[in-house]
Order: sequence, then C-alpha cells, then structure tokens
Amino acid sequence: MIDERDKPEPREPREPLERRGRGVSPGLGIGPAYVVDRREVNIPHTLIERDDVEEELKRFRAALRGAQDQLEAVKGRLPQGEHRQILKAQQMMLRDPGLIQRTETWIREELIGAEWAVSKTVDEIRAKLAEVGDEYFQARQYDVAFLGERLITTLGGEEKDAINPPAGAVIVAHDLSPADTSQLSQAQVAGIITEEGGTTSHTAIIARALRIPAVVGVADLLSAVDTGDLVIVDGVHGLAHVRPTPEQIAALEVEVERYEAFELEIAKEHALPAQTDDGENIRLRANLALDDENEVARGFGAEGVGLYRTEFMFMNRDEAPSDEEHYRMAKALLQRWAPHPVRVRTFDLGSDKQCRSLDMGEAEHNPAMGLRSMRLALRRPEQFLAQLRGLLRAGLHGPLQIMLPLVSGLEELAAGRAAIDEARAQLRELGLPHADEVSVGVMIEVPSAAITADLMARHVDFMSIGTNDLIQYTLAIDRDNDEVNYLYEPLHPAILRLIKTVCDAGDRHRVPVSLCGEMAADPRYTWVLVGLGLRELSMQASAIPVVKNIIRASTLDEMEALAAAVLACDTAADARRLVIQEMGERFPEHLQHAAGVDIDIEDEPISSVGRVVRE
Repeated sequence: MIDERDKPEPREPREPLERRGRGVSPGLGIGPAYVVDRREVNIPHTLIERDDVEEELKRFRAALRGAQDQLEAVKGRLPQGEHRQILKAQQMMLRDPGLIQRTETWIREELIGAEWAVSKTVDEIRAKLAEVGDEYFQARQYDVAFLGERLITTLGGEEKDAINPPAGAVIVAHDLSPADTSQLSQAQVAGIITEEGGTTSHTAIIARALRIPAVVGVADLLSAVDTGDLVIVDGVHGLAHVRPTPEQIAALEVEVERYEAFELEIAKEHALPAQTDDGENIRLRANLALDDENEVARGFGAEGVGLYRTEFMFMNRDEAPSDEEHYRMAKALLQRWAPHPVRVRTFDLGSDKQCRSLDMGEAEHNPAMGLRSMRLALRRPEQFLAQLRGLLRAGLHGPLQIMLPLVSGLEELAAGRAAIDEARAQLRELGLPHADEVSVGVMIEVPSAAITADLMARHVDFMSIGTNDLIQYTLAIDRDNDEVNYLYEPLHPAILRLIKTVCDAGDRHRVPVSLCGEMAADPRYTWVLVGLGLRELSMQASAIPVVKNIIRASTLDEMEALAAAVLACDTAADARRLVIQEMGERFPEHLQHAAGVDIDIEDEPISSVGRVVRE
C-alpha cells in the first residue's frame, strides 16, 4: 500500500494569462508551447598565472575555430538563402579584430581565463550597442550575446544544442540565436514569442521572411509558460495569450479566417505597381541596414532601396572600413537590386551612435546637437573620402545614389559635394574605374534644411525627408525619453507644414522628394503623405504590402482632400482624430494588420476645420 505522504503534490492549475509585446511578424497562430531557455551559461571566473597566458590564448583561438566549424556545419544543412546569410554574418563576427584583440588583452593584462575574458568583452560591446538610439544597432547586441555564449560553451568542451520544435508548436524563448532562427525554415512552427528582440532582430527578420507570426519583448514570459501549455500568438496586435479560454480560442478562429482572407487579397498585388485608382504612381522602397534583409524586402515587393544605412560597417572594430569594403558592399547591393536604384546614406555616426573606428573626440554635453553625421564626416575626411571612393567605384554597376545625412544648410551641402568631387579626382589620379556621374541627394532632417529646401533643391538630384530626426529637432523632444516622448507627434502642424514645404520646393525645381522615416511605414499616414505631395516612400519592408494596397484602393483626389483637411487643423490632437476616423473607417483591416497601430477614436469632438473631408 502506498503511503499518502509519498504521493506527489497535485499541481495547481495555472490561470489564463495575456501578455503584451511587440508584433514583428503579422499573423495569428495557436499551438503547444516549446520552451527554450538558455540564459544560464556557466562562466568560470578563473585567474591564471602569467606563465599560462599563452596556453589560455591558444584555448581561446581554438574555441574561435571550433565555433566557426559549428556554424559551418549548421550552414551546410541549410538550403541557399537568407538563413545561410545570417550564419555567415555570425562567422564574420567571429573574425572581428575588436572582439579578438579585446578578449586577448583581458587574458594578457588581467590574467583571467578565456571564458571570463570573452564574457567581459561581450558585455562591453553589448553596453555600447545598447546606448545607440538606432534600433538596428541595438538589436545587434543580442547577436553579440549569442556569439559569446557559443564561444563560452565551446571553451567548456560543449556545443549548443539545436532547437527541434515539433510541427505546430509555438516557440517560447528568452531570445533565439541566429543559428536557431536559421533553422526555422525546416520547422513548421505556429508562432514565436520571445522576451527580448526588436523589429530588426534576426528573429523578426526570419519570422517575416517565413511568414511565421511573432511577438517579441514580452516581459517575464518564461516564468509564466510551461512546455505544452496552449499559446496563442497574435503578431497583428502584439499579444501572447497563455492557456487561452474557450472564448479566446473561438475568437481566434474568427480572426484567423479574416486575416487569411486579407493576406490573400493583398498578396494578389505583390508584383503590381503602387498606383492609385486614378493613375498616380507611388514608388515604395525599402529601408535596409543588413545583408540578410535584402531578399526579405524583395519578397515584399520593394522597388529598390530608399535608405541603406552604412553605420554598421563602422561598429565594433578598431579600424574604419577601407575603400574596397565600401565598394564591395555597394556593388553587391546594386547587383542584387538591378535594375532598381540603391540609395546609400553616408555614415550617420555620432550622437548616440558611437564607434571606436573613428576618433569621436571628447564626450559632448549635448551630442544630438554636436559632432555627428555630415559634420563628423567633414571632420574625418580620410574615412569620408574612403567611403566616397568606394561608392563611386560601385556606381559603375548600377543606379547608385549617394545621400548626405543631417545637412543643415547650403554650406554643409557644398562641402559634401566638394568631398565627392575630391574623391572622384583621387580615383582619376589612381587610374581606378569609377562612375563619372552619380546622383547626389540630401536628407532633410532639421528644420533649417526643410525651410531652405528651395535653396537645397537647386544643388541636388533628390531630397529625402527623415521624419524621425525632423520631428525630434522641430518639437525639441527625445522620443526615447519616457518623460517627454508623449510629445512625439508626426501629425503636429509644424511637421506637416515642413513636409509640405519640402514637397513644394521639390515640385518647383523638378527634384524628386521621398520620405524614409517611420511615418512611411504607418498605414494611418499613407493618405496624408501622398496628399502632401510625396511620390516615393521608403519603409521597413514588411509594411510595403499594406501601404501598397491602400494606395491602389484610393484616388489622389481623396488623399489630397484629407491632407488639406489635416493641414487646416489647429492641433496635433485634431489632426490625429481626423486621420484615425477617416482611415479607420475606410481601411480598418489594414490598420489592424499593422502591429501596434491603435485605431481607437477619442471621444473629444473634432474641431470644425477637421470636417473638410466629410463635407
């Protein structure tokens, strides 16, 4: 007979739970949780004798080779495509001189074991990346963390286990490594939920490429989920439902049916132009920063690259990129996107994007207003000219466009153009083939540039409005500061008037004007932006299908009518209510499809100037 005291304690049933995160790959999925938790990595804090330094360095270098071999083995099991590119990027990071030299310095100077040295180096790199305001670079800190974990486990004689989720499961993890995400192409999972990550993390990129619903940034997730728990992933609204109720499951089934019908509808227009119902063509291009985003963007129907960020080439290294590196990067982009244009922004460093490969000078009291972007490039002519020489050489291989960032006036623009002429003269002297003519444009990111856009337009081939910085500089707010970011308002009358000013200047001088800030990706603003005069929008690639469908279902007349009505609003609140009301009624599914878009209309009345569209 079994003693009652020997029986296991009955497990308390766990309650249904809803957690909010950030939807990074739209879609809806349901399945049993497959929990992946790799946060506990044993890091021995070992001190060594000076006589043992060389032996410890050998261990570290052997681990580098071992990690390379592991990634090569995983890569070899995958078909050609973006998944292999992700692992290739990790292999390149293992050869990063900054990572290697800093780790070896810790071993030599602090007399610590290789595992501890790797951990300290990774912590340093992650801390620097976390300080960068640009989400592309913040997301790279997770890649560095996974690389460190792989090196540490390899030093300990282990190899990280591959994930092997069953078909139909929902992966629930603190985060997924690039090696994990690269293998998702072979796993038929229903969704992904992670505690870490952002819209530009490898998890997000691959989830979008494979059309797997994904939500990231869900706080305290692992403590709330056990393997086998039923989970709903709502990548449309950025929600995770753990142990859903029957009512939630029934509601999901209805949502899935609606969502799939919507997906099929917009998928029909993949290869069609973004042309309004009355014949106006709008170019939709992609904002990119990483090699593994190119095929994803092409899959979403991008017509070229409207913004290619080059800052990542300078990060986490001791020496700035050479002419040859810039040339190879731009040449590969042009070949991949032919015959579409590729618009490369020269390095936009400084402020919150610090790097050791350039002498950034003394710490600044107000770096956002200090030595950054074009100002920094002009103060570091050797590195700036190296980039320009590489780009001019690549210009032989396709329609390359060079874009100068954060130009505040004609003096900086003239200096930037003079640097391009100097780089071209240097190439002639060296006898290197290069493009004699390359389109040169300017980013409109500060109020002074927007107000003088008519003067700028006389000296450029195109202008591109960067609303992220333009809004911050115009409204004097930091959108990353929780105390004031509620003031970050794209529909503020000042912002709308500046956009209109730039569009009008471009129209008068027959200079194309595009917009490459986050406003372009938000379907709430599509009518307003086109109505203000924009004929090219560049955005994160996953937003293109929804924005394209809105454009194709609309007429230019109704877009211009809404833009005029919004321009007439006295306050941002009035403009916002008007836009949400108009777009929410006309395109409710489109706005719901865009993760994180709130289409609730406040109860306060719209002022009289906000009724033009209705009347």
